Amino acid sequence: MGKIFSTSDFDFFSPEMSGLELPFVGEIACGFPSPADDFLQENLDINKLLVKHPDATFYAVARGYSLAPLVYPGSILVIDRSVEWSSDLLACCFIDGEFTTKWIRKTDDKIQLIPLNPDFPTLEYSLEEAEIYIWGIVTSIINNNVRLSRLQ
Repeated sequence: MGKIFSTSDFDFFSPEMSGLELPFVGEIACGFPSPADDFLQENLDINKLLVKHPDATFYAVARGYSLAPLVYPGSILVIDRSVEWSSDLLACCFIDGEFTTKWIRKTDDKIQLIPLNPDFPTLEYSLEEAEIYIWGIVTSIINNNVRLSRLQ
């Protein structure tokens, strides 16, 4: 990945498509166990899975805890600028010269930026007063640095 831009909240990267294909064994039950179908195996290209519009997609490395426990510092956000935004999507927003990622809710004259972590406030802006630009929509989150323990 080639870094293209940094802010206090994010490092932005452009995706580099590769020919890496990983073994894909099919579905895994997260409810009741199921037969393994003799360990069916095919190949899966992660880039093709995560990046639908390569020319409009960027990766960003998150900083901060406002979206915890879904996003942590170091989580990689896949941001697609070609996806049309609407309320209740997780969006990368450019507000008054700064980037942030929050759920967005728009009313007639206001926009709310809603965190997931209850320790952070919902930010509310008047559409007439604030310079708000929905830069892209988060389509995937890669959490390769999260400790996957239910005893956290």
